[in-house]
Amino acid sequence: MMFLKCGILAAVGLWVIVTAAAQAAAPNVLVTVRPIHSLVAAVMDGVGTPGLLLESGQTPHSYTLAPSDAKALSAADIVVWVGEPLETFLEGPLETLASDADIVELIADDRIALKANRDGGIWRSEDDHEEGETHADDDHDHDHDHGHVDGHIWLDPNNARAVIAIVVEALSNTDPKNAVIYADNANSALKNLSELEAEVLDVLGPVKDRPFLVAHDALQYFDRYFELNAVGAITVTPDRTPSARRLSNIRESARQLGSVCLFSEPGFEPKVMRVVAEAADIRTGVLDPLGAELDPGKALYFDLMRGLALQLANCLGQNPS
Repeated sequence: MMFLKCGILAAVGLWVIVTAAAQAAAPNVLVTVRPIHSLVAAVMDGVGTPGLLLESGQTPHSYTLAPSDAKALSAADIVVWVGEPLETFLEGPLETLASDADIVELIADDRIALKANRDGGIWRSEDDHEEGETHADDDHDHDHDHGHVDGHIWLDPNNARAVIAIVVEALSNTDPKNAVIYADNANSALKNLSELEAEVLDVLGPVKDRPFLVAHDALQYFDRYFELNAVGAITVTPDRTPSARRLSNIRESARQLGSVCLFSEPGFEPKVMRVVAEAADIRTGVLDPLGAELDPGKALYFDLMRGLALQLANCLGQNPS
């Protein structure tokens, strides 16, 4: 029995030493937004913890770098960002502050399927509603101007799979001694992602045909992947207010299309949203595509996607009043 206890203690001690050594040797990785940070954290589990630039859930559309951010960029071995269409504030600082880091720009990788920004307003008319056509471009060619790309790439599960693969490669190149751990973690994350996708499909199945509007068009990778019936957006970006004429057209089209819900985002609930919802007599809900109200970490991405599905199902599934 004494030998058994000694063996267990020795094994535990060895595990602690190995784990501590891996943590100490982990590359300094900095990630911009929470959903991507979550996927990187899943790949790095047991080796290290990536830093998060937008820690408080701020929107990348209007973020301003703080002195602490500049310090973090200067110290990074690897910086993972989506690209200029999302983190516009970061393009210049990456060149000046992180010139020695490996910069992983996700939208520059051909494995990421990109979509062009959709226009504000109604995307579907009564004529094309049955065919499910939209007025957005098809998957965006990587040779096109990335300024017209929708940056919310993580909301497509296949893009999440691509992000995991891209991150594994970047980490393994910088830290080859932990490459096996990164690969094993990636396989676990991919398995969890497949289970998540099946769960989301099950939740959304009963409501996938019910039409809805969004205040800000940040959901297209999600609604198009899961074949939901998103019919329009009040605005393309949070800082752009639509004209009175456009609002009138949106209200009328929402009524004609039988829109059930209008969704905003945490911290972004424009007054015009209430005007449209009341005039069109539709319910309102909140969707969180950035995970702003979730705790950062490897579970965030999965909680975010489940949360989107549940919020959509909850609002769209209610019987009309």
